[in-house]
Amino acid sequence: MQFQSYITPMIKWWWLIVLSTLLALGTSFLMVRDLPPVYTSQSTLLIGKTITNPNPSSNDFWLNQQLTSFYMDLAYREPVTDAAKKALNLSALPKYTVKPLGNNQFLEIDVTDPDPQLAMRVATELARQLIVISPGGAQSGDPARNKFTDEQLTKTQLLIIATEEQIAKKQDEMGTIQSARDLENAKQEIQTLQERLILLQTNYSNLAATSKPAVSNSLQLIGPATLPTVPSGINNYLIMAIAGVAGLVLGGGAAYLLEGLDATLKTPKEIEKALGLPLIGYLMDMGKEYRFSRYVADHPRSMYAEAVRTLRANLEIQAPEKRIKTLMVTSPDQGDGKTSVSVNLAISFAQGGKSVILIDADLRRPSIHKYFAFDERTGVSDVIDGKVKPASALQAWGDGGLSVMTAGDSKEIGDEFFSPEKVEKLLNEVKVLADIVIVDNPPIAVSDALIFASKVDAILLVVRPGSTNRDLAKLMKQRIDDVQGKILGVVLNGIPITKSGYYGVYRYYIPYYYGKENGHEKKEAGLPKKEKVMQDPGRMNPSADRTAKN
Repeated sequence: MQFQSYITPMIKWWWLIVLSTLLALGTSFLMVRDLPPVYTSQSTLLIGKTITNPNPSSNDFWLNQQLTSFYMDLAYREPVTDAAKKALNLSALPKYTVKPLGNNQFLEIDVTDPDPQLAMRVATELARQLIVISPGGAQSGDPARNKFTDEQLTKTQLLIIATEEQIAKKQDEMGTIQSARDLENAKQEIQTLQERLILLQTNYSNLAATSKPAVSNSLQLIGPATLPTVPSGINNYLIMAIAGVAGLVLGGGAAYLLEGLDATLKTPKEIEKALGLPLIGYLMDMGKEYRFSRYVADHPRSMYAEAVRTLRANLEIQAPEKRIKTLMVTSPDQGDGKTSVSVNLAISFAQGGKSVILIDADLRRPSIHKYFAFDERTGVSDVIDGKVKPASALQAWGDGGLSVMTAGDSKEIGDEFFSPEKVEKLLNEVKVLADIVIVDNPPIAVSDALIFASKVDAILLVVRPGSTNRDLAKLMKQRIDDVQGKILGVVLNGIPITKSGYYGVYRYYIPYYYGKENGHEKKEAGLPKKEKVMQDPGRMNPSADRTAKN
């Protein structure tokens, strides 16, 4: 039953869950059906030379991390974007992202566009523009300048070698010179050559230093952009699936929310827990076409008639015949079906061989006379006023086992018409005329019902699952307790047994009665469709059959 309480909101509100799921699927389909596939192309750049340095320091890695953040921001700036648009002759660039990879040693440029060719071209150009704008990229981007620098380095190198050779030769010649003057001239020549060598070496070093980008702040393309052939991003079917799951979850959440906001009593356990009373009857919904029907009399072998007989038996077991003479039937609110229960229960008692008096004490909305097509001119109001005796106000029905006292002329009835003394007198006068008196009272919120509740021998509460308000039912129970009314139990009325959801649990409580007569299926005129579906002509219950014929 615990699992049932969790799953039943989903079953009851299945249409809401299905509707929300279909709505989400339909909306997502309309959104993605016209979306073209998109493609993503990537370019990968290496920052600095730390990764190729055999002995990198921690400062090198820290510097690369700072440079990564700088180049990521620079990739979105106008110098790079404007240069890329100009180079590609575009008015706007496709959507792209720049992100670090490999502990911030690499920079990846992802370009996404429905045109795979354009995505590849933009990814390539953005990488090229970042390289050009980097400190080491300006020279590397000018081939003519690089060629000239290499030529000058070669010439300078040859001059350095030639000068060194001249210095060495002059030094060798000094060992053979005899004249002091010639020796002095040789020294001057060597000094001149040495000064020239120093100048050439300085020029070579400066030229070599400026011919290469700075090692710690350079960009190198190591992953050129390629032409994508497979669409990227989330698949349209996956988007629809995610939307469908979201709709399913939202629908399920709405189902539980609606159940949480629903303040009506539903399941037998919930009703027993709320009222603290036993459930002694389960009556199914007979439909609006049987609103004023004496169904037990018209269809004594029906499932509904068997349910009423079970209620009657439970009442007799709960309170022996000698202890119960007056039984009051009431409910928390209008529309719970208390009058239908009163009428059919009275007929069932009469079919069981008892003399029964049924009293319509609901003077504000009398309706018992509609069930029997009786004249309501003389009834309870006339007896209370002392105009007639109770016996004169009774109208016999059927074979005489059941007598009915209608409400009478209640047009001039005031709010204080009933009093405890008048009610007690009425009940004392009628209960000697029959085996049991059943009083159909207005809902307990009306003061008349509380007066009768304090005077009758027993009270039967009628609750309609899924309709009766929980707080109103608790208030009804409290008011009856306040006047010391004796409640026998609760009868659940109007159970829609053909529906799923919460009401499915009542199938375990409703008595099934099927019959066969002389080997032929018994056909009952006017049997509701819901009972026709549940009939089983292969079963019969002779004992119940005898009860129905009483």
